[in-house]
Amino acid sequence: MLRHFLNTSLIGILFIGITVNTALMTPAANAQEDKLLALARDSAIIAGGARFCKFDPDEIEDFTAKAEARLSSFAKDEYEKILARLEFKNILDAYTVKEPQGGCRNFRAAFVRSLRNVQ
Repeated sequence: MLRHFLNTSLIGILFIGITVNTALMTPAANAQEDKLLALARDSAIIAGGARFCKFDPDEIEDFTAKAEARLSSFAKDEYEKILARLEFKNILDAYTVKEPQGGCRNFRAAFVRSLRNVQ
């Protein structure tokens, strides 16, 4: 009984927190967050594809570190930083087990180009 009450209370608190946070966000904040999440997804797809194709682990680590640093620099606060990191990690995990579109041979050039461009 107590366990059910605690679970229900936690869900209620979480829901209220999400509702308040969403209500306080402006359209401009949502657009910035959307761009940040899109960058996190795109970067994670590239890193995940490189892992799937078993490219050089040092290059993958270099890309991942630079991509995460870039996400942190674009985040306006800790909330966005954490959100971007979670998005990056979740998409990275998913794309690590999925062959890149066009196959690994074609993906290599895209990865090298992305590695060069990420700062």
